[in-house]
Amino acid sequence: MSTDVLVAASQTNFKPAGWVALLIILALCVGLFFLMRSMAHQMKKVDFDEKATERPRPTSPPRDEE
Repeated sequence: MSTDVLVAASQTNFKPAGWVALLIILALCVGLFFLMRSMAHQMKKVDFDEKATERPRPTSPPRDEE
């Protein structure tokens, strides 16, 4: 019985990924390209003041010595 299973397993038809899978991957790549281009365009529009983003260093409170 085990030989029948091995023979049946070796006779399975293996089909590689077809053209549909390639087209899906290419469509995702094209979509990602336009998404990244749009994000780069939006990031160029952003204007921020670097001095406003700097945080002053907090000073440590004085210690109470006993």
